[in-house]
Order: sequence, then structure tokens, then C-alpha cells
Amino acid sequence: MVISLFILLYIFLILTIYGNFAFTLIQKIKPSDSNRDWSLILLLGLVVATTLASIASIFIRINWEFQVILLSGAVLILVLTKQKPQLRLFPSIKKFNIPQVIGFFLLLTCMGLILVQATQTPTNSDTGIYHAQSIHWIESYPAVPGLANLHERLGYDSSWLLINAVFSFSYLGIRSFHLMSGFLFLMLIIFFYQGIHQLLGGKYTLSNFVRLGFFLSVFIFLFDQISSPGTDAPATLLLWYLLVQSLTLICDKQLQSNSSTAFILLLISVFCITEKLSTLPILLLPLFWLIYNLIKKEFKLVGWSIISACLIVFPFFIRNIIQTGYPVFPGFPIDLFHFDWSVSVERVKEESAVIHWFATLSSIPLEDFMKMSFRDISINWFANQLPRHKAIVLFIPAGLIFNLLLLVLKNWREFVLKNLSCLLIYLVFLVGDIFWFVSAPSFRFGYGFLLGSVFLMLLPIVVFGFNQFQKTQKIFNWLLLIGILIISAYSFRSSVHFKDLSTTILLPEDYPQWSSEPCQFKNFHILCQAGYDSCWYQPFPCAIRGNLELEMRGTSFKDGFHFAP
Repeated sequence: MVISLFILLYIFLILTIYGNFAFTLIQKIKPSDSNRDWSLILLLGLVVATTLASIASIFIRINWEFQVILLSGAVLILVLTKQKPQLRLFPSIKKFNIPQVIGFFLLLTCMGLILVQATQTPTNSDTGIYHAQSIHWIESYPAVPGLANLHERLGYDSSWLLINAVFSFSYLGIRSFHLMSGFLFLMLIIFFYQGIHQLLGGKYTLSNFVRLGFFLSVFIFLFDQISSPGTDAPATLLLWYLLVQSLTLICDKQLQSNSSTAFILLLISVFCITEKLSTLPILLLPLFWLIYNLIKKEFKLVGWSIISACLIVFPFFIRNIIQTGYPVFPGFPIDLFHFDWSVSVERVKEESAVIHWFATLSSIPLEDFMKMSFRDISINWFANQLPRHKAIVLFIPAGLIFNLLLLVLKNWREFVLKNLSCLLIYLVFLVGDIFWFVSAPSFRFGYGFLLGSVFLMLLPIVVFGFNQFQKTQKIFNWLLLIGILIISAYSFRSSVHFKDLSTTILLPEDYPQWSSEPCQFKNFHILCQAGYDSCWYQPFPCAIRGNLELEMRGTSFKDGFHFAP
């Protein structure tokens, strides 16, 4: 844990430096009243560092060489700009009331829980199947032509795996650290708690209640993913962050005076889809903002927004093309380039079908699933869900109907008209729900949009009730603190084991290492898994199974792979 803290501090400093520098450049494009919000600075730094790594990974491996470049750039920024980054998270504790003081110490407890969980062995099955091996490939070679031919999952490119490779420090010879998810969880748990802090101070706004909902959801739905470099939980957290910030900008009528904030949220939205393609509907939010600026004739701002977005997304497309032959894999079954390393169109279609089947009804054989009607699939899918997941799905249409029925109340109509601009956010998240259901309706892929929709349906009613019944506010603070205490105690009991803590005092747990066996390809041989389709980080390179029709394109693995029947 000691080394983990040093690594987390290093990540914090690097992202802060690059985020501050990028924020200064954005202010020159469109000066605004935006403050240097600490969360925006850190996420902007994350976007910049990941984009630099994405560009570099086309030409070099992401190892000590890139770390030298990244660190040198940070030092150069400090020397040339003489910036002194100061990120203030909270006002002086002397200004806290008693519930806020208690809440602050509960926050510290929750952060400790997250830090402990971040140092545990990853339990995400996909990390064993391809996350860890993908990170090892990124650490070892530039983007490898036809890498997806070795194993289709290695073609599931994600910017999150890239930034994990940047801060894995594998070249130290200790292990490949997997602490980026822990960093993001720590950062956003503080961000969400700031809403709770304001609730405890009597500011009962919609965005603060939504932050409360997401704070609790982290421990209920995502806590077991903190130790994994997986892509699902970070995508969910970023969607929740974008929802909260959008509520503040749009519902509180701050869009015009905070154009820099909106610009950064656009970049984070674009980064989101390079992290996980299932977040694609979130691009509707910056699209509305671009249309708004076109109407205002802010052509310079729109132009720079599009250029910046392209700088983020183009390296992602190029990496995909190199590793699979397609700009997006596996959701783009048209072979535009006909490279000799391209995955065949048939395999791309098959992989897309497998993803949809596995996320929908993996208990049914694929052949039978493909013959089922959409109606039968939907009925069987719902019947196979956990009770809490059924409740989430049913609550969204029920909440929508209930909100409409409340329009018979005059006070509710006035409340809705006052917050009419928020309907754009509702629309985006409802589109996200539909997109999730028709593409890959596994709940770990959909928590971002689904829980966002649930809170958008429920919490306006809560805010309305608080404004109508002032007496409820007197006991709310203490009930809230008790709720946080119960949630943190449950997380501690279910996930933290004292016997494991002694092994992580100095170092976090390493990836597990499962059994493997030699397997043969056309002109090379490597080790393949001997268990459940999982190679984890070692041995490397490792595949799921051999294939005598697959060959290396040259004398080194960096030359890539293609099929030669």
C-alpha cells in the first residue's frame, strides 16, 4: 500500500500538470468565467495524457521510453509556465457544521476502503481473458498489425487499457501495477461526496441529490471492480460525472458563462467512447452544445471543439485499423482497407453476434438464440435478471409515467417548467438505455445510463418534496450519515479481509497466474491457456488456443499476424 500511495500521488501530479496546461490553452480559445474546478483539471489531464499515449503507441511501445517523454513534458510545462497547481477540494474544516464534520470523516473511511480494495487481486473475468494481456502487448510493442487474429478480444482496443499501461511501471521489474481504476474511484468518490457535503449544509439541489445517489451506487454496484483495469466501471463513472456536470451547466443556467467547462466536457465525452464504445449516446450532449454555439455564431469555438475531438478519436481509429483492419472492432463489419492482416468479415460478424448473445442469454446455445424472435429474447432476458436489475428496468418507464401524472399538480408543473432545459439530459440517457438494450444488455455494461435514468426520474420528485415539506430537512442530515455508515460497513465486511491486508502493506497484489501449455501456430509456437479461456498477465505472449493457419508476418511479434490457409 505504501508504494501504491506513491504511484497514486505521481498520477495525481502528472494529470494535474497536463490538465492545468490544457485548461490555460482552452481559456485562450474562449475566455469564460469557469473556475479551475479540480475534477475538470484532473479529467482533462487524463484525456491529454491518454491521447499522447495513444499517438505514441502507434510508433513505440508504452514503456519507460514514453514515461520519460511524459515526465519531461511535465517538467517543461512547469519550467516554462511557472504554474503552481492548487486544487482545493473543500473549504476550511472550521466552517463545517457538525453533520459535515462527521460526513468528512466518513468520507476518509470510504477512501480508505477504496484504497484497500484497489490493492487486491483483480476479480474481473475479462481482465484474465484479455485486459491484462492487452496491457502487456501495449507495454511490449507498438500497435501490432492483426493482433486480433491471435485472439479476437485483443482487438477490443480501449484508451483505458492504454493509460493503465502508462502507469503500470512494468519496466521496474516489480510487477505491472493496476491502480488507475483505484485512482479514478478515489477521485470521483470525492467529487460525488461534495454534493453530500452541500446537502448536509442545506443546499438541496437536483445535482447534489444525484451525486448522493452515485456515491452510494459506487459501493453497491461497482466496488468489486476497483482492483481491475477493466473498462466497464470507468465508463460508468465517467457517464455519471458527465451527468452531474451537465445538470449543473444546463439546469442551473450556467452554460453561457462556463463555455470552458462545456468544452472540457465535450472532450471527456469523446474520450468516453474511446474508453468504451457502449457509451456512444453520450455524444448527444456535446452535439447539442455545438448546435447551440452554431446558433450563437461561435464558429471559432465550434471549430476548435471539432479539431480537439478529432485529435482524441483519430489515434483510436488508427490503432483499431492496425490491430484489426477496421476503424471500430467488432461493430463495423465492412472491410474498407483489405489489409493482409485484417480480420475476416465473417469473423467480425460472428464476434458481434457472440457479444450480443453472451450479454443477453448466454445460458441458451448460440444457435438457438439466433433463431429466437426479438419478443422471445426480451421475455427470456428479463426472466433471467436478478430482482434488483428487474427493479431498475421497470422503474425507468414507471418513473416516466409517474412524473407525467404529477403534472396534474400546479406546483409540479411550475417546477417542471422552471427546469425544462434539463429534459435534454433526460433524452440523452433514455437513448443510452435503448442503445444498451439493443446492443449488449448486460447490466455491468449499462449501469452508467440505467442508474443515471433512475435518478433523473426519482430525484426531481425528492427535490420537489423537500421544497414542499420543510420539516423533512431537519432529520435528513442524520439519516444520510447513517446511510453512508451502513453502506461503508457493508463494503468493509463483504470485500476487505484482514488476513489479506498484511500482504499489501508494501505492494498491491499482482495478477494471478494460471496454468498454461505449449500450442502451435503455422510458423511459431507460444503458450496457451490450459484453464478457463484466461491467460492473465503471464505468460506472455499467450493465446486461448493454437491455430495452424495463423502465421507471423515477419520475424518478430511486432510485425503482426495474418491468416495463411
